[in-house]
Amino acid sequence: MRNESSTAGELHPLVGGFSDAAAYDAGRPRYREPVVSMLVEELELAPGAPVLELGAGTGQLSQALLDAGLELTAVEPLGPTRELLAAAIGADRTRAGRAERIPLADGSVDAVFAADSFHWFDETRAMPEIRRVLRPRGGVAILRMVPRLEHPWSREFGGILMESRPEHPAFGDRGAAAALEEDPAFGPVTEHSLTTPVVLSREQLLAWVASFSWVAVLDDAARARLLERLEELLTRHHVSRIEHDVLHQIWLARLL
Repeated sequence: MRNESSTAGELHPLVGGFSDAAAYDAGRPRYREPVVSMLVEELELAPGAPVLELGAGTGQLSQALLDAGLELTAVEPLGPTRELLAAAIGADRTRAGRAERIPLADGSVDAVFAADSFHWFDETRAMPEIRRVLRPRGGVAILRMVPRLEHPWSREFGGILMESRPEHPAFGDRGAAAALEEDPAFGPVTEHSLTTPVVLSREQLLAWVASFSWVAVLDDAARARLLERLEELLTRHHVSRIEHDVLHQIWLARLL
């Protein structure tokens, strides 16, 4: 089945929200060592294994993959975002490209990672490309990071956010790993989850919200009004420091 989040010649309109690469980089939390350790163990990746990250952003997962001793190539389609990615992990590890046309040779990597990006891909074109670059028994990992805000003000905070959210490929009826589940070249998909604790200032929480695609794509006035409403809510509840868990949802599969 086709994921309508992208077409042959263009990215989804909401991806335009990521055009402010510096704001995206400032707002998005990084993946931590426990997540990558699980990936390495489950996909049986040896030190120095060549791996690929698609839609790498400004390196939220990339740095942890490098710290784990993997030989990473990170692909990112947006120019300003890619510049910050290259500054973070090195230009030699960074490539311009998309999941639908991966700039790597056949059978060149042991694993492919997509962290908070798979829902933007055109599945019908991306899956053949992923299969092409994987070595025999290579693995795929789809990751999502979800804040778990469980405070007296959380429901109202989420309600304000949802008022501005349009139709979004990450929140549709189609499962996050449906393309893997439907691809006969891959074995069974396994789902994993773990949580990591996070402490944010009020400013950091609002920066994270501002980096959400549907918030970032708003015009300046609408975005400012939304963030002001959220800040007023936090002020009303005397919130200056937020302790919460981040849920990491991970779907894994390997070539048969």
